Amino acid sequence: MYPEVTILPKEKRKYFEKLNWLNEHMHWPRALKPFDACATVTPAFRGLPAYQHRVFVVPPSRGLYYYIVNGIMYNSETPPYTDPKLIEQRTKLFLQRMIYCWWNWKKIYPKWKRDIMKMLKEQESLSEQIRDLPELEDLEFFKEVRGITSARKLVEIYDRVLHLYLTMQDGYQYQFVGAAYATDLAFTDFCKKAFPGIEDRTIAKMLTGAELEAFRPDEEVKRLAHLAVKLGLASDIKKATNFEKMRSEFEETGEGMKWCQEFEKSSFPWFNMMVTQGIFAQSDEECWIENPNIILGFLKNYIEKIEKGEKIERDVKTLLKEKEQLSKKYYNMLKTDAEKARFKELYNLATTFYIFVEEQVVYIKHFNYALFRRNIRKFAEILAKHGVIKEPDDIFYLKFGEIKSALEDLACWWGTGDPPSLYWINEIEWRKKIYEKLEKWKYPLFMGPWKEEVTEPFIVVHGGLTTDVVNMFRKLPKLEEVKELKGIPASAGVVEGPARVIKASKDISKIRPGEILVCSHTTPAWTPAFTIIKGIVTNEGGAMSHAGIVSREYKIPAVLGTWIGTSIIKNGGRIKVDGDTGIVTLLK
Repeated sequence: MYPEVTILPKEKRKYFEKLNWLNEHMHWPRALKPFDACATVTPAFRGLPAYQHRVFVVPPSRGLYYYIVNGIMYNSETPPYTDPKLIEQRTKLFLQRMIYCWWNWKKIYPKWKRDIMKMLKEQESLSEQIRDLPELEDLEFFKEVRGITSARKLVEIYDRVLHLYLTMQDGYQYQFVGAAYATDLAFTDFCKKAFPGIEDRTIAKMLTGAELEAFRPDEEVKRLAHLAVKLGLASDIKKATNFEKMRSEFEETGEGMKWCQEFEKSSFPWFNMMVTQGIFAQSDEECWIENPNIILGFLKNYIEKIEKGEKIERDVKTLLKEKEQLSKKYYNMLKTDAEKARFKELYNLATTFYIFVEEQVVYIKHFNYALFRRNIRKFAEILAKHGVIKEPDDIFYLKFGEIKSALEDLACWWGTGDPPSLYWINEIEWRKKIYEKLEKWKYPLFMGPWKEEVTEPFIVVHGGLTTDVVNMFRKLPKLEEVKELKGIPASAGVVEGPARVIKASKDISKIRPGEILVCSHTTPAWTPAFTIIKGIVTNEGGAMSHAGIVSREYKIPAVLGTWIGTSIIKNGGRIKVDGDTGIVTLLK
């Protein structure tokens, strides 16, 4: 029931067993439905290796393998090139491409963003064209010389919906990620050689204070909170328990209508944020605009802080000042003019590309997916109404090509007026039973020998995975005996407080001011929580993960990559987070 390209080939079994396999929990934390495998795994398989290996020509790299085992996605580094002559040839091509991106970034990136917004707007507009099939075609069919029936048109619209999604997902998503990561790694490598003992956190802090559009959804919520206070609607919002009910009441008053109009302006695209357990959303997870009660929770927290006279905006000026002082400090430590010139060059490039890493997540993993899934659900409602599938959500047990086949089948049965066959209903029922079993599998995070050091830079820097972590999982202590956790110190400071353990994305609205967030990892949809929490502990993530970036922007102590934090720390339990040493202590 999964795409053929994601299934381990039997003839290569012995070869694959020699590789190190990781369930990249930060991206794919649970069993995948067929739709989700098509939406995230196959685009990653097509996109990342192609851009690393064939487009940017990263000297030794051939990308990653992505395969599904019992519904769980595992990846492994593709064995890199070792021939010195070949690597030398590829290095020249790699530098040629990188230099072009570096020096033309101010022209390239705005075009990337314009293209993305154009496609997002088209995806949204296609929603109006996804209509149920009529009993009979009307006279306009002849007047307009349409040439194709409503059923055939429905299939064509599906093709376009899918095309837009995949163009962004396995094309535009990876277009400059290689350049951004390579620049970050080049700056990190230079700093570690020039300043022995420097921490990843310190290097990352030199890149803080950016005006990221990844913060824009959160900024829009803040704007609406300020507006509510100004219009005298704060008490109504604080008392509300249901956003839609509150909005309908607001629409009956002048001030309330003004606020609703501003809410609509913010909605596209900023509130198409997926609240996910993994970096990649899955089909059963929520989006802000689909469940605006999530936004309501954020609004209440912000309004309370505003009424107390507290500032809810990021102190960007202070961050920029600290960033400038820190970079100047290390710049002055360099002894030669050549070293200083190299530091300045890499620093300027890293601060430029740093923005893209976070922003492509928002535009593609959130906005693109949310709009695409909304349109898929409209197709699902039509298929369910005509009996091709039982329920709309059943569509997520089909692969992309099968959804098109189901629509083609509907076109045939609609033409004759006969009821559809039970083929897709029976197939989905079988898959549901299989999926129930896959969800219960207690899968290993690691498979393979794992005898060598973990050196793949993206996995170490962004995932927080090291050889020590693998060894820890092989000799996992009894959880009840653990009193202290060791992780990556991603943001400085020490804080104590009650833990808020969030294991499911739908529980994000339960976070309260003054708590320490403990979770698997965070995504941009979680950003509003950073204005009310005191600290953060995650299972996965390195200094350059989302949690690392945002915790530094909000000056919140952070220890990331503990890997077992959500299993050890109890909800409400008091903990101490030391963002200087990377130690989390369980207190009484």
